[in-house]
Amino acid sequence: MLRSTLIGALFLSVSGCSTATAPTVPLRMNFTFKSDNPANDSLYPVFPNPFNRVEGDTSVGIRFALNDSVSAQVVIQNALGDQVEIFSDSVARPGYYTGWWNPVASDGSRLVNGLYFITLRNGDFIFSRLVDVQENQ
Repeated sequence: MLRSTLIGALFLSVSGCSTATAPTVPLRMNFTFKSDNPANDSLYPVFPNPFNRVEGDTSVGIRFALNDSVSAQVVIQNALGDQVEIFSDSVARPGYYTGWWNPVASDGSRLVNGLYFITLRNGDFIFSRLVDVQENQ
């Protein structure tokens, strides 16, 4: 049962289905950039994972690489496919990006415990990573 729920949630994440929208803000305001020529587009594992504020975690690290200049988006969705945050840039330069996401919703409210998908969309490249957010207090 859990496996089918996760597979369904992954499908929603990759297909872009969502029941809520989040505001769009430029990538360059939230990610640091290192100029280079990566061999391919990549979304690296997020860290720390699981995220737990009780253990002192303050934000989730997101790292990715783009090998050409195209429109890019980093979308964060809950297991139901609802977008909780979206970062985008109309034309992202090739290189390596590193950013930090504080697991709160766009409206500033704390996220509930659960699994969240961080998805990089860059042209035809779509890849997701799973992060477990634990807000136990």
